[in-house]
Amino acid sequence: MKQKLNPPKAGLVLEIGSGDNPNPRSNVLVDRFLGSDNRERGGDLVVDRPFVVADAHHLPFKDDAFAYAICSHILEHMDDPQQFAHELERTCAAGYIQSPSEIAERLFHWSFHRWYVNLVDDTLVLHPKEPQEPFGELFDYLYAYNPGYYFFQRSMPDLFWIEREWRRGELRVHVQDHSPLPVHEPEALRAFVQPRYSPLGMLGLFLFSLIGRNLNANLRILLRRILGRSYV
Repeated sequence: MKQKLNPPKAGLVLEIGSGDNPNPRSNVLVDRFLGSDNRERGGDLVVDRPFVVADAHHLPFKDDAFAYAICSHILEHMDDPQQFAHELERTCAAGYIQSPSEIAERLFHWSFHRWYVNLVDDTLVLHPKEPQEPFGELFDYLYAYNPGYYFFQRSMPDLFWIEREWRRGELRVHVQDHSPLPVHEPEALRAFVQPRYSPLGMLGLFLFSLIGRNLNANLRILLRRILGRSYV
């Protein structure tokens, strides 16, 4: 998917949990774990620029050290999401958070995630995950090997990914014990399922899906480097 982040052209950019696929714009990378266990990564850890081993709940940086923070697929791991948000605003003037949505989490069920994440207005609303894993890895395989399912998921990105770009004073994270999804409200459900693309856009996305699912991982990595993108 195309991430909707807008880091500034000037100023230091911090990336937390950069893993195997750091953003090209990031100046400083932070990760908590250096081991070779890649259950939570798509490949080996990349250390190709200044790198700091740290816990994101307590970042080892001065106040206002960075102009922007990139946090992709990190919030759902946090022991204390609100403390994490506090550290982001302390050290960074603005930033971007992306997480799997609750809908994606229930389908794919990544066992190492702690929270379901939703975006309600401009607030990131989290509630604890349940232990059930009803579909196993079925949707992982559909996404990886079935162009039709890949096309469907990419055609409704906000259903499967949560994105929040924030400035200091605007980052609101709320933790509660239940889901905010209005899954029993017909009007809300009709809004959920509306097409996100024009017919021409859907055609282009379908062709991209057919090609993309037939590229091997190494070729996708090469394309990301050439295009300066985190995801292809």
